[in-house]
Amino acid sequence: MRVKPSLAVGLLLFVGYAVVVDVVWKIAGVNYDTIGDSVENVRAAIPLAVGVGAVYLIVVTSRLGWWKPAMREAHRAGHAWMWVIPALLAIGVVGNLATTKWGEIDQIGPYVFWLALGCAFVGFSEELVTRGLLIVGARGTLHEGWVWFVSSLCFGLLHVPNALFGQGGRETAQQVVFAFLAGTAYYVTRRISGALVITMVLHGTWDFSVFIQAHSVDHLTDKGIAPGGLVFYLVIVLSLISVWRILHTDGDVVEPGTDQLQPFDAVPA
Repeated sequence: MRVKPSLAVGLLLFVGYAVVVDVVWKIAGVNYDTIGDSVENVRAAIPLAVGVGAVYLIVVTSRLGWWKPAMREAHRAGHAWMWVIPALLAIGVVGNLATTKWGEIDQIGPYVFWLALGCAFVGFSEELVTRGLLIVGARGTLHEGWVWFVSSLCFGLLHVPNALFGQGGRETAQQVVFAFLAGTAYYVTRRISGALVITMVLHGTWDFSVFIQAHSVDHLTDKGIAPGGLVFYLVIVLSLISVWRILHTDGDVVEPGTDQLQPFDAVPA
């Protein structure tokens, strides 16, 4: 690791990512509430802005030498029953896609392509910056309970700028709270799986399924209930129970300030 992890460095990387994405989004000039209105809006607001953010993260992660601890856990949390959380999220994705009114989507081919690409960038970037780099940085300074809290809080705060791009204040506040809770589910998934890539895939596919399902029924009188929304409430409860259990039984992944690469010497590469 070329730079010693600390909370200050992690927060600096987080703010840098947010600035990069928001500046590109501002240049694109897409209002938040109209992102899904056309293929052009989807392409400009998601894959372009978040794609530039992904490039930023790849560069800084490489420069810092933080790839290994950002992408992997040297010691997984041993609670097999907690796999129900990512399993439920996957079920929610399938349910959302199954209830999507595909025939209601204009230019469905290009629309799905750009949305899928954008959500792939979102899953990669937002997980790398919050459940990856920010966790590595926070573990350089804080005990694990604060690591979870700070990483999940920052994931929520990452959505605050949406209010600057046209989203209502109340809706933004709700999004911040739900993102914090979703961040807890992704944190638990990282801890039990030992692999950030799993949370990246879950995050990207979840966002795609929620967005495409909501867009497909946007102009319908009977919108129905998205299955993912129902599943998510159960995920919230289980995630809060799980994070409490992990923090009280597994403790710190590493002692704050110690070499985060050292534990990997004891596990297979």
